[in-house]
Amino acid sequence: MPWNDVNVSRLRDLWDQGLPTAQIGKLIGFTKNAVVGKAHRIGLERRPSPIRRTAVKPDRKKARSPVIPKLNFEDTSVEQKKTGTFTTIFHPTVKNLFSNNTKRGCEWPEGHPDEPEFHFCNKERFEDKPYCLNHCAVAYVIPEKEDEKATSNTIT
Repeated sequence: MPWNDVNVSRLRDLWDQGLPTAQIGKLIGFTKNAVVGKAHRIGLERRPSPIRRTAVKPDRKKARSPVIPKLNFEDTSVEQKKTGTFTTIFHPTVKNLFSNNTKRGCEWPEGHPDEPEFHFCNKERFEDKPYCLNHCAVAYVIPEKEDEKATSNTIT
């Protein structure tokens, strides 16, 4: 059923009476969404939302912002001497595993990282590779030459 002048004027009258959009749609033979769309297109006054809102709206920016703990990295030793109380302060240290030039062993992982038995092979490395000779054979596969492939695929 198309929107004609009769349906539009009936929509305006029912809208002004304050009927819900679903009820207006049933009375004139349209869906609720069709009524809302047509009301918007012809410029009828907006209605307040039927969803009850709280009196105070929460601040969405504050709700989304992460909670950042306040960390105290200042030296409080002078303050501790005055008060006579000593507390241990955590001083994190960052250790770079790749900065030392010491010779490490084979880095082939054995086991699953989540398991307590997880470890690396640690055998002597092969030349400048990160793995031992046995694990290099697994990690580095030399592709076959294309000439050999072509000759092996032909039928004689």
